[in-house]
Amino acid sequence: MTARVVLISGCSSGIGLATAVHLAKDAEKRFKVYATMRNLAKRAQLEEEGKEFLGDTLIIKQMDVCSDEAVSKAVKEILAAEGKIDVLFNNAGIGLWAALECTPIDMAKEMYEVNFFGALRLIQSVMPSMKARQSGHIINNSSHLGIVGTPFNALYCSTKFALEGLTEAIAPTLLHFNIKCSLVEEGPVATAALINSRNWASSHDMPPTDQKTQELFGRFAAKMQQQFKITAQNSDEIAEIVKNIILCEKPSLRYQTNEKYNPHEVKGKLFDPTGNNTVEMMQAFLAEEQ
Repeated sequence: MTARVVLISGCSSGIGLATAVHLAKDAEKRFKVYATMRNLAKRAQLEEEGKEFLGDTLIIKQMDVCSDEAVSKAVKEILAAEGKIDVLFNNAGIGLWAALECTPIDMAKEMYEVNFFGALRLIQSVMPSMKARQSGHIINNSSHLGIVGTPFNALYCSTKFALEGLTEAIAPTLLHFNIKCSLVEEGPVATAALINSRNWASSHDMPPTDQKTQELFGRFAAKMQQQFKITAQNSDEIAEIVKNIILCEKPSLRYQTNEKYNPHEVKGKLFDPTGNNTVEMMQAFLAEEQ
């Protein structure tokens, strides 16, 4: 059987790197992975972990998801080499914990450029060839925060809400072309993403907020860090889930990956048309311990 050609964005670390290696080392060689990243200077870890498969089932390419030209070039080169792209895994993303009023608009635009428009560019680029072949699978890495809005994550949540809406909206039409769409909705994952998000925030000039908001933020951060310690998955777990989604004949639209991370929040959101339960739950999360 011909290997499935898989294009993955954001492979310099974390989930993207783990998924690229996990698929490339498949004993049955069911996948040929094109692992992409914006900055090839950061490819050392991927090269080390995937050294047995480089040039065979693992190809590393430069691709900036924020660039129309870079995305178009990468997709065209893969199609020229392979004749197809079977699976797109939109993984590239950045996050930020911050008070909304302190977040510069340029940071908001940058986050949307990576988290939403980057995914949109790739979807638009692979759709014509997938439609022509009547085959394909688009997997978008969303988040638990694409379902439930969380304090001090307003911008990140909004990018993931947008990605969720986009994916749900295109899924019915694409099924007529035998193209599947799936969302991976993980909770906390032990990757460099949180550190990278903090470094990204510290590189921007963010004004201070009022004292009460600072106290609420400190309480939120402490509780979230505690939840991370208890519930965080690792990248390899997510990579295995992505592999199983790819191999599924009739994949679902949504996959929540972590049963330990407040699964009742998702159910509560879906069964409460007023939205009040989510707001009250998050308000209580920010409250002081009694």
